[in-house]
Order: sequence, then structure tokens, then C-alpha cells
Amino acid sequence: MCPFFSRSQEVELAFNNGETAYYGAFYRFNFIWLKVGEVTFSCDSVKYRNHPAWYFKAVGNTLNFYDMFYSVRDTFESYITCKDLNPLYFKRIVNQGKIYSFHQYEFPSGIGKIKTLIKRNGGTLIKDSINYIQGSYDLLSSAYVFSSYNLDNMEKGQKIFFNMIVDNKNERLYFRYLGKEVEETDSGRKFLCHKICVRMMKGDFFPEGEYMKVWFTADKNRLPLRVETKILVGSVHAVLLNVENPRYPLTSEIK
Repeated sequence: MCPFFSRSQEVELAFNNGETAYYGAFYRFNFIWLKVGEVTFSCDSVKYRNHPAWYFKAVGNTLNFYDMFYSVRDTFESYITCKDLNPLYFKRIVNQGKIYSFHQYEFPSGIGKIKTLIKRNGGTLIKDSINYIQGSYDLLSSAYVFSSYNLDNMEKGQKIFFNMIVDNKNERLYFRYLGKEVEETDSGRKFLCHKICVRMMKGDFFPEGEYMKVWFTADKNRLPLRVETKILVGSVHAVLLNVENPRYPLTSEIK
């Protein structure tokens, strides 16, 4: 079963062909938030193996000044079907300081196994396969598919469980709805937002628990306006700077 909606339900997409969202990445040092990087998300309607598909891409990097302390060059790419929003392909290339990893997942068209390729820190390329659980997504496509979930009908405290493929494993996670809040960007724009927290699993940088909070615009776009999360040393957040070609008007903005 799909984590965010049933297959029989007509889905009103929140993302758009040609949509591009730009974010500033900030790191908290003592009581000061420092802008240390930038992240860009883009969405396009393409052909994948001669079939219509959605193509998502996210690119993150540190600003040149901070490269001398800790350089980040990360790229995520994902394809899903246009008709049913089924996952097709995912690639992740992570360059963070001295850490390098490459992950590639090829999803089956139905019941079957996900073919995986993984390489870490100059090691050998490992071929593997894991069972595909219907309704599972990779990290990037999860974010886009989730944006098409109708948050207006949720009650405060309600949990929604979902499956995600992370580090060659099926992970059972959830998000919890925290209600509506007015959130302000760094440029002073104010938006009415849906606030959620996401259960994270322990990794190289993140502690386990409900440490990631996301504010989505309370309109049909459901754009992530702000994301905050704890890391093992300090905390980081990303804030929306600009969006080009959204699917709907940003009616959640308070003027």
C-alpha cells in the first residue's frame, strides 16, 4: 500500500513541469545561524526508457568560503512514472569532506527486487538486490510524492507511516502532524504553513528520533518553506529563497 495515498484515489499533483526551488542552507554555531550552502530542487516531465516519467533532481553544495572547512557536493536524481507515481530509478552521489558514496537503485515494474549498486570511499562497486515493498520510495521521490498528500484533513498529532529505501535497506518511518503555523522567510515573506516532524533513523550525521521538522506552504503547492533538523554536532536548516514555475499560486502567503 502506498504510504501517502491509495492507488484508487485520484491524486492532485503539487509539483510542476519546469518547477525549480532554491534554498539557503544554514548551520547553527553557538547562537548564530551561518549561511554555509545552497540547495536546488528541480522537476521535469521527461521520457524514461521511452515512457512518460517525472524526473527530480536535487543538488547541494557549500559556499566557496566554507569549502576549506568542510566541502559538500551532493547530487540526487530520481525518476517515477507519470501515471501511478511508481518509483523507477534513483541515484545518489555524496561528497562530504572525506566521505564519498554512490548509490543506485533500479526498481521493478511490479513485484520483484530492487537492483542496487553501492560504492563507498574508494571501495569496490557492490551489486546487490533487496525486496521491493509496494509503496516504497527513495529519499528524493518521497519528498515530491509526499507534497501531493492532502494535509488539510489531518488532525494534530496524527501519524502517517511510510516506507523508504535508504542505504540498501527498507526502513519503516513516519511523520507526525503538528498543526498550522505562520512561518517567515529570511527575506521577510510570511506564509501560513502545515508543520510536521519526521521520524529519522540514526546515520553518519543524524541522531535517531523526531528531530526533523518541516513547514509546508498551506496551499496546493505544499512547498517546503523551511526544514530544520539536529545533527550529531549542532543543527542545520534550509529555507526557501525563491521558486520558479510553481503549479499553483502561492495563496498561503500573508501580505
